[in-house]
Amino acid sequence: MPDVSVRGRKLAFEVKPENFDRGALAVVCIHGTAGDREDWRFQLDGLSDRFTVVALELPGHGQSDPPGESTVPAFAHVVGDFVETLGLQRVVVVGCSLGSAITQWLALSPKPWLVGIGLVGAGARLRVHPALREGVLQDKDRAVDLFADFALGESPDAALRQEVKEKFLRSPAELIYGDLTACNDFDIMERVGAISLPTCIIVGEADKLTPPKYAQFLHKAIAGSSLTTIPGAGHLVMVEQPAAFNASLSAFLGPLDRTGAP
Repeated sequence: MPDVSVRGRKLAFEVKPENFDRGALAVVCIHGTAGDREDWRFQLDGLSDRFTVVALELPGHGQSDPPGESTVPAFAHVVGDFVETLGLQRVVVVGCSLGSAITQWLALSPKPWLVGIGLVGAGARLRVHPALREGVLQDKDRAVDLFADFALGESPDAALRQEVKEKFLRSPAELIYGDLTACNDFDIMERVGAISLPTCIIVGEADKLTPPKYAQFLHKAIAGSSLTTIPGAGHLVMVEQPAAFNASLSAFLGPLDRTGAP
């Protein structure tokens, strides 16, 4: 997997197709708490025949160098530096959960390369239940069980639930705590209406962490945004219902790709 050095820290990522045009539309995917590039496997494999798809691993996650960060602005700064280091010229940033907060932060003061955003499992405020945030440090196994239940829909695939649980167990408690702290402190309820970029909002109908009402608030606040609610999916909608997710995201990306302008 390739990597780049950003301010002296290695950031790992995966890109498809590998021989991509830096001037073409690129979809940069930002995972959530304790995530990595595999959170976007179905998008890397399913959308790269039409678009350049980049899955970044945030500091401390996957194969990227530690330490992690504990604020959304710090994460957003890293993502912005990554895009510019890679030389991407036209970017749609798509973020899930913590990634959605990072994406919104970037959209409040957009760089010229940012032509659109995708918000997945998102909210303008992301309060984290103390049983999750504090529990990670006090009883990680129990907190991980809770998260695996909260992150997926009502009747999750058993193998997928185990995969989510094992990913959290592999992540250091301090890293997860930092991610959850960044989420918990994120609040742009009074500012989100200033986002003026083309915006695609996707939420799972059974999302327990960021319920559909959060997405509906974003949709009303961000002028011209689109909203798709996907049945049978929870918080990790891009993993649980990849075909429906990819269809929705492709419909949003198509006009941006054709026009060559936001």
